[in-house]
Amino acid sequence: MMKQTFVSLLLLVVGGGLVTGCEQPSATPEPDARPSVTDTAYLRADHWNDGQAEVAFYRVERTRDQYGRERDQQFTVGTYLVKHRFSPAEMTKKTDGTGASAFKYALFYELESGSYQYKRNWVVNARQKDLRPYKQSFTSFDWCSNQYRELSFPPDGDVEVRLRSDDYGNRRATFEHEPQSYPPAQIPVLVRGLDLSAADTLAVHVVQADSSAHVPTRAVGTGLDSVSTPAGTYQARRIEIHYERPVSSPIGEKSARMETYWVGTGPQRRLLRMEAASGRYEMALVEHLRSPYWTENVWSRLDRVKERP
Repeated sequence: MMKQTFVSLLLLVVGGGLVTGCEQPSATPEPDARPSVTDTAYLRADHWNDGQAEVAFYRVERTRDQYGRERDQQFTVGTYLVKHRFSPAEMTKKTDGTGASAFKYALFYELESGSYQYKRNWVVNARQKDLRPYKQSFTSFDWCSNQYRELSFPPDGDVEVRLRSDDYGNRRATFEHEPQSYPPAQIPVLVRGLDLSAADTLAVHVVQADSSAHVPTRAVGTGLDSVSTPAGTYQARRIEIHYERPVSSPIGEKSARMETYWVGTGPQRRLLRMEAASGRYEMALVEHLRSPYWTENVWSRLDRVKERP
């Protein structure tokens, strides 16, 4: 009897220890579990549901060319921003009603340099409710080679890098995702969606595919301003983006350490102007419209833009 009691007590103690010892620590937060830096009310506003896209064109001026040489360049950039359904699992658009509600943003242009003609296009897909990135892709043709580069952000995994090219090498890699991290081509959309109502400075990271790094970055709201563009003069919010070190840039090739963005004060927060603090590159709005560009010819509706970027 004593032996049986002792064994029962031993099992109770050991069992209790096992229950305590097997308690799992709190799960590691999801990459998006920290408080969002974006304004949900703006991102979910009704104007995104009109079945059209924002189409906008900008004039870029820069003092260095794509090789970093001192040489003035000017060219037109086209952009569009539209809401659609996107599958984070398949990393592609969905047309059957499944997937997540997402924004698709594209920035594209052509430029000429001697014998070379450059055709470049960046596309970003990001979750509508908080702009968490899903995917950034880049395609380029430059007479030497075609290129395809991709950064994808699976909801429950590492960042994936893919590079395919005829002349510039091929690469596949993965690295850990940091919260509030965004690919470079998403910055023009991110600055529009930031929530600077409670604090004038927000901390984010910019993902660098070439070095598998997350560059610490600060977004600082510096007040209201009046800004002039070829499309007109507007009231704007001025937002400075401070990078700990230069990052990849669709406009400047490599960014300056600081850029200033002017975002319209209207409900759509249209991007009006951007310039590098160094003066090396700048981008200003030329013309914009809302259009279902997949069913209508936008070129017949434009007044200032006369040729395709």
